[in-house]
Amino acid sequence: MFRRTVSLTSFLSFIVLAVTSVVLYIQPHGRVAYWADWSLWGLSKTQWGDIHLTVGTLFLICAILHVWLNWKPVMTYMKNAARELVFFTRPMVYACVLTVFVTAGTLLHIPPMQQLMDLGTWFKDRATATYGNPPYGHAELSPLVKFCGYMGFDLEKAMQALKTKGFTNKVAPETPLLELAEANDTTPQGIYEAIRSALAPDPFAALPPAPPEGTGKMTLADLCAAYGLPLDAAVKKLENAGVTASAGTTLKDMAAAAGKSPRDLYSILRTAE
Repeated sequence: MFRRTVSLTSFLSFIVLAVTSVVLYIQPHGRVAYWADWSLWGLSKTQWGDIHLTVGTLFLICAILHVWLNWKPVMTYMKNAARELVFFTRPMVYACVLTVFVTAGTLLHIPPMQQLMDLGTWFKDRATATYGNPPYGHAELSPLVKFCGYMGFDLEKAMQALKTKGFTNKVAPETPLLELAEANDTTPQGIYEAIRSALAPDPFAALPPAPPEGTGKMTLADLCAAYGLPLDAAVKKLENAGVTASAGTTLKDMAAAAGKSPRDLYSILRTAE
């Protein structure tokens, strides 16, 4: 009974662990997930991570018990044709080579490990373009008064803009953005968009004062999509400043070609014409 329980628990926990691994692989960056109040199948990023940790621990315990319960077959795998115990049998050598190859290949960024990591980055970058980037780390935890001060928004006008948009619950200076968003059935990004659209007719002027983390890796099209910027106007702004701009090129690559930094390009976009 114990042996069967261990085997079945290993099997079921492996399935759960495989699912959580895929979710953690494709989910947005932490800053984006918290800012957009991201969830999948009703579970937040934190909850998926917690399940991965606890079920992973369960799987590890069962794996150890499984090896212990099947120690004789394991030892058989490490014997040669003469039934002598040899650590470096052919299967063990193959297993070691494969493990070292994947481990070293990951650190050295060689195929196919690098492509696997790049794919995960692509998923996360697409999520950033879809859900938006917070103006600064854990902005969703900031009280409304602090958030408006950082963004340069008038607090009273921001509160009135929220009420006009129908966000009337818990609209107060000391209410954190996340709490305010949850009380009004929206996201911190939704609160930000409501204030920005009402108080900043020029979307470029409403960009965060400093480029949020990961901005340099975003293409110009993704940046415009994330912040509601007209793409044609963004291209024109950059070209007027002597930067060759295209929708599918990242700010980092455009900056390098122009002999500038991504922060320089971001400042150009924020500057009023």
